[in-house]
Amino acid sequence: MPVLRIIPGLTFLAVCLYSHQVYGQTETSVDLRAAEAYSMLLKQYEANRQDRQFVRPFLEVAGEYAGTKSALDSLAWVLKRFESGLHADRAITCLIESHAMQPEIERLYLHIGNNPSLKVGDFYRKVISTNETASAVGRAHFRLGNYLVRQSEIAREVRANPDSLDKFNIFYGRDLTDHLQKVDLASLREDALTQYSIAVDKYPKVRTYKGELFELAGREKFKIEHLSVGGIAPEIIGEDISGKEMKLSDFRGKVVLLDFWGDWCVACRMLLPFNRALVNRMEGRPFELLGVNSDNDRSYASKVERTQKISWRSFWNGGSRFGNISTQWAVEKWPVLYVIDAEGVVRMRSAGGHNKEEIIKLIEKLVTEAEGK
Repeated sequence: MPVLRIIPGLTFLAVCLYSHQVYGQTETSVDLRAAEAYSMLLKQYEANRQDRQFVRPFLEVAGEYAGTKSALDSLAWVLKRFESGLHADRAITCLIESHAMQPEIERLYLHIGNNPSLKVGDFYRKVISTNETASAVGRAHFRLGNYLVRQSEIAREVRANPDSLDKFNIFYGRDLTDHLQKVDLASLREDALTQYSIAVDKYPKVRTYKGELFELAGREKFKIEHLSVGGIAPEIIGEDISGKEMKLSDFRGKVVLLDFWGDWCVACRMLLPFNRALVNRMEGRPFELLGVNSDNDRSYASKVERTQKISWRSFWNGGSRFGNISTQWAVEKWPVLYVIDAEGVVRMRSAGGHNKEEIIKLIEKLVTEAEGK
């Protein structure tokens, strides 16, 4: 039985690669030795439960017995406790080297979560290229799509805050931050769309704990095509708060700021002064501010418009936060602002509207462009 100890300075990747020598023994022997080593280490951990003290021994077990169930269990132990950072990268490296082709690999997807590391993208691509289990591959396409969307979101955040690069370097690491500053956002968008399309077309019946990929990936595909930056904004046909018919496409040719709001939402009310100032600033120019109101009483919403001096029109969302418009636009937290250019293309999505200066700068640019046409 191997002696389990912390070995300072051990290069984990070397252990993972060296471990392939184990396959010279019989599979049963390797599995038994791995299970015994994992069980003994787990008992040692349960005695004092110091995560950081035991992460290296669990990685060593995974490296020495790579390819076994106990190695996969060891890597799951690490990823449950270290969802990102150096330890997570080491665990994912071993998954790439020795486990991507295993049918049971998909049980670790949840533990990888929203980790933005470059290793995560490499991992899902390795599963897609080497695994033969439909559910593992289908879910890998879906997860890779989610990963690419998150990469795009973080990249926009990094680029919008150049004065905070030191903080991003600390939080995400220098390599990832540098990558996000340079990566082509249009390519990320197209790649994510490809992953969701494959999940919908080839693996529609594959299930996750949230449902089938046909529905889940289809919803994300719609978001990219219509609700993400570069997508064509979906049509809205409905009525305003007063009951008068209106369509989003009626305002084509103007830059639109679409604000999902409700008087019940404190953060939404805090945006009203910003909205009023923006309407005054853009008066007489090709710009329109439109709301989507989610209050549950139409007469009350009309009163709010009068008392708050809301001069712009708002779509009526059916008296609910979960109405047809907010559902179609995938709005789950309020407020959400969309900047839509004169051609109907989404140019920004802002959850919360905290980036007011960025919103004004973009609208000014788009309105000036519209005036020049």
